[in-house]
This record gives sequence, structure tokens and C-alpha cells, in this order.
Amino acid sequence: MEINSEGLDPVIVSVEGEVDLATSPRLELALDEALSSSGATGVCVDLSKVEFMDSAGLRVLVAARRRADGSGLSMTLREPHDRVRRIIEITGLAEVFGLARNS
Repeated sequence: MEINSEGLDPVIVSVEGEVDLATSPRLELALDEALSSSGATGVCVDLSKVEFMDSAGLRVLVAARRRADGSGLSMTLREPHDRVRRIIEITGLAEVFGLARNS
């Protein structure tokens, strides 16, 4: 998994590869750092290059979202890969992350 952070507001965290039990701690650290960025009002997590995410990755995203909400920050997900979007939808988290599709 590769993670790059850029920008000041919102901080963009670009994730590539697989997010699973082995790699999720790196994502958690990157999101913690992004949410702690001075002057930032939010974080955008680019998931367009993540082809696989398991429950450990979802746990990290949910925890980061709670932290953002508790700090008055925004946290959005950008362009999740179709497989990742499907996992988010199956778990009922699409509305939490603003990914619910209009029928």
C-alpha cells in the first residue's frame, strides 16, 4: 500500500493498493496526521486506486470519520474503486460517507 498526503485544506490523502489488516495501521497513522494538520478544515481520502479493502480498512475510515466529526472537521471519500464502493454499500456506510447513490 502506498499513501501520499498533499494540500493544506482539505488535506488530500491518496491511497493505493490494498487496505487490509496488515496495511491499515499505516492508513490510520496517515489519517491521524492529516486530521491533526494545522489550519485544515477537512480531509479528503482518495480511494480511486484502492482495489481491495477489508473490515480493518473500514474500521480505520469509520474511526477517522468519528474523530473528524468530534473535532468539527469534514472527512470525505473520493472516487472509491467499484469493489471498495460495493463493500461500503454492503456494510451500510455509504450514507455515512456521502456515497449513497440516488435511485
